Formats: sequence, C-alpha cells, structure tokens
Amino acid sequence: MNDQRKTKKQLLEELELERERSIALQEISNRLAGAHDTDEVLDLIVNEATRLVNTHAAYIRLLDGNELVSSVATEGAADFLAELSPVVGIGEDTHPAGQVMSTKKPLVMEDVAEGEMMYPALLSALQKHGLKASVLVPLLANDRSIGVLVVLDKRIRRFTRDEVSLLQAFADQASLALEKARLLNEAEREKERSDALYRVSNLLAGAHDTDEVLDLIVHEAARLGGLMPVSFDW
Repeated sequence: MNDQRKTKKQLLEELELERERSIALQEISNRLAGAHDTDEVLDLIVNEATRLVNTHAAYIRLLDGNELVSSVATEGAADFLAELSPVVGIGEDTHPAGQVMSTKKPLVMEDVAEGEMMYPALLSALQKHGLKASVLVPLLANDRSIGVLVVLDKRIRRFTRDEVSLLQAFADQASLALEKARLLNEAEREKERSDALYRVSNLLAGAHDTDEVLDLIVHEAARLGGLMPVSFDW
C-alpha cells in the first residue's frame, strides 16, 4: 500500500509539473504573438527555465559576428557572469558554448569539474560561486546557431531527458523571439527606404532645383546607411 500511495503521489507531482511547463510555454507563446519587447520575453524564458527545471541560475549568450555576447540572465547568474568576459569567441575549442554552437546539440555536465571543455577562468568562476552542474542548449534559427541558453545548478545532478527537452523548448522560444525581432527590424528598415525613395521621386516629379534633389539624396543615403551626412559643391 505504501508503495502504491507513493507511486500515485509521484504521478500527481509529475502531472502538476507538466501542467506548469505547458502554462509557462503558452505564456511565452502569447507574449511572442504580441508586440512585447524581446528582452522581456528572453528574461521570462531564463527565469521560467530556472524555476521549472529547479536550477540555481540561467542566462543567454547571443551570436554577434564571430563572438557570443552576454544577453539576459537570472539574478542568480549575475555575480557569476561578472567574473567572466562578456564576450566569448565561438572558435575557442576549450569553451563549452563553442562546442554547442558547432554541434547544434545540447551539452549536459553533471559535474562541471569533470568537463572536458573547461578553461581555467570559467572553472574558477564556477567553483567560486558553488556551481557544479550545467546544461547548455543551442538557439537555432533556420538550422543556424544564433546563441546558447545555459542553466547552472549548485548540486552535482543528472538532468533527465525531459528536462533537457524542456530547456530546448525554451531555447526554441527564445530563437523565435529573436527571429521575430530581426524580421520586424528589417521590415522597418525597408519601410524607411521606401519612404525615402518616395520623397526623392516627388521632388523629381516637380519643378524643384536639382541641388535640392541631390541634397535630399545625399542626406537620405547617409541616414539609411548610418553615415554622417555629407555635402558637395558642384
């Protein structure tokens, strides 16, 4: 009877946890569907990942050129990240994040002290803050690595397949938020270009002075290209 009651209790706990996970993922999906700030969505993701996998901390690094830069982090990760460089070269074979970016697969470390991809500064920071286990999962957009979600725990622990799968689901949500932001930015830039060309076309259609048209073209080209406006003496 005791074993049966224990089994029923475990099943109820698992069902409740699964319900919480579904609610969390749905909330993130709802925010993605709205016009919410991307950082707000990413912040929700790292905090919910920490809560539902019962870890100490989580953070995200995002790809910027050939480097991974610090993005959002839970409160528990802030002091740890302050010990490290905000930028990580993805070509560094000795860095776990570089491996995850390359393989596009999760990296689970039950005990970071035994990790093969640990460089001294990283291992020292982990040990200083009592962090002993970690999971890194890739952020993928169109099968391209764009970042890494990292969770950290103060216990040596074995993360289950379901936990890693949940973290990958959170990483996928983060990728969707970032891809949405990228597409919106591109659409806004395209609108600005169209508006600029429309203004130039209107000037050309009228009886305006040529210098005025050229001045507008130079100004808009500099603005849309992020350059300093220049002028010419003709």
